[in-house]
Amino acid sequence: MTPDVLYQLYQGVLVHLIEWVQRVISKEKLDERIQALPPSFGVRHFKNGISSLSQVSGGERKNIAKILVGCLHGSGISDKGIAACRAIIDFIYIAQYQSHDTTTLSYLENHLNIPKFHSLLHYCKSISMFGTTDNFNTETFERLHIDFAKAGWHASNKRDHFPQMVTWLCRREKIACFDFYRAINQHQKIHYTIAKYPPEPNKSLS
Repeated sequence: MTPDVLYQLYQGVLVHLIEWVQRVISKEKLDERIQALPPSFGVRHFKNGISSLSQVSGGERKNIAKILVGCLHGSGISDKGIAACRAIIDFIYIAQYQSHDTTTLSYLENHLNIPKFHSLLHYCKSISMFGTTDNFNTETFERLHIDFAKAGWHASNKRDHFPQMVTWLCRREKIACFDFYRAINQHQKIHYTIAKYPPEPNKSLS
């Protein structure tokens, strides 16, 4: 089985990390530090903290990962504890590189070697064998599940929903095909002209 960034790292390892931090400094204190962070571009501001969240999505986990290490400085966690937390977050980000070489893979192998996270040691081998993690991450299929299942369910009347969902999907596909057909026809109407003779003849290939 190949590594899975969404469920193994964000919905798995990161959840353990958050629980550890909450045990060390308490849920209330972590929430206070998260609430005190100023709003910033590209980062979700958890105005009520994170302990009250239920059914946390992968996107919310990603936003928590962005701010977690910043909330630990001066919280009472030792420097070694903060370094360990940062190592786990770094591993999560390095594992998602869209291009790898022996150097970046060595970061993964040397960065984290904790028996608790034995499965993470297989990331380097899996990336070498199957390519970067975005090739086999379930996040794409999670997105498709929202587009093709959840949205279809909400479009139905919630009674005998399956045929309604199929009809709804078929209509969406037909609309998409028609939009594609129109786009091609509009593209074909554009006429391009090129010079009959080159403006700079007899140029060498180099």
